[in-house]
Amino acid sequence: MRGRRAARALAAAGALLAAASCLPPMAKGSAATITVAPGGGRLAEALAAARPGDVLVLQPGVHRGPVTVDRPRLALQGEAGAVVDGGGNGRVIEVAAPDVAIRGLTIRNSGTDFTAVDAGIFVGKAGVGASIEGNRLSHNLFGIYLHGPERATVRGNRIDGGRNPRVNDRGNGVHLWNAPGTVVEDNDIRFGRDGIFVTTSERNVFRGNRFRDLRFAFHSMYANDAEIGGNVSTGNHVGYALMYSRRLLKLQSVPRQVHLKAKPSHEHVGCHDAATQNASSSQ
Repeated sequence: MRGRRAARALAAAGALLAAASCLPPMAKGSAATITVAPGGGRLAEALAAARPGDVLVLQPGVHRGPVTVDRPRLALQGEAGAVVDGGGNGRVIEVAAPDVAIRGLTIRNSGTDFTAVDAGIFVGKAGVGASIEGNRLSHNLFGIYLHGPERATVRGNRIDGGRNPRVNDRGNGVHLWNAPGTVVEDNDIRFGRDGIFVTTSERNVFRGNRFRDLRFAFHSMYANDAEIGGNVSTGNHVGYALMYSRRLLKLQSVPRQVHLKAKPSHEHVGCHDAATQNASSSQ
């Protein structure tokens, strides 16, 4: 009798262990909200110790960059007055994991190396679904550079670019290369070379952005099936430069300066009827 009871107890314990092994990872340790004080290398240390899904809340003050975010679903959230300063070196914040969010920060002082693609925020191919919202970027070579991520969102940022006397020595406010499905909306972009530059990409949305004091407000090359609407260009050398791009839909609020360059085929640049209709009324 005692042997049977012992066997049943062992079987029950085994079943419990098996059930525990099947629990999803979040059941073994849920994400946390972590406050990060400014100064020193505290931000880099917090990122190194973070787990997927954690929220790092940066307190007011200067946090030292450059830093890399390589944990999925991690969020950097700035309190009022939180600054990430690259000290003139490299990429101030680099995103190398999916579904990362960067919100409410002042991000400044990247490096100045075009070959290294120094930027305030650099999102690589691994940064699928990145969300960059409500930040202020200044004194960076490129403001936000998206190099290959799909379905990123760049929304509600203020980007003040470089003011080097040589325009070609400035970077772009938002630069996209092969970032399909990305949405860039409601950003305020001033100075630098081009406000938004997109190349070799598709299915992007650009709407509600404001451009001032730039070479080209919006510049596309080999970018297809994009939706462009509700943008405002003021005081730029050229409003829209649309080059070798096909099926650009719903072009609205076009500035007075529009440059179209394409092979002689109606398929390469689609400006919609709104281009002519709105050109005289836009700012």
